[in-house]
Amino acid sequence: DERPLFAGRFRATTQPVNMVKGESCRLYVRGLILGYKRARTNQTCHTSLIKLENVNDKSAADFYKGKKLCYVYKAKTKKKGTTYRTSWGKVTRVHGTSGVVRAKFKNNLPPSSMGGKIRCMLYPSTI
Repeated sequence: DERPLFAGRFRATTQPVNMVKGESCRLYVRGLILGYKRARTNQTCHTSLIKLENVNDKSAADFYKGKKLCYVYKAKTKKKGTTYRTSWGKVTRVHGTSGVVRAKFKNNLPPSSMGGKIRCMLYPSTI
């Protein structure tokens, strides 16, 4: 049973979207946290593997090198007036040939984030 990785998680559209004045637009690319970089016996917790939406080969993933990543999660206690918190990192390089990227975060991602959603901001721009 071959199902795409993002089947059922995100709505894929191939048609151009007409924007209405005042409507918000998304300025990031959605992705999934696959886990830590690892070998058969050892895992490297300071490097995470991220699968970005609609990025399926190495050349497409090259565009995202250096882009900022944001992991948004919900905490129990309020800080600065909100229960949402963020962990920031950046894409360091491509991992393999299927569009997965490696990323490093200011603080390592927690194990509870595995399989969670992540945002890849489209800045800093290199074009």
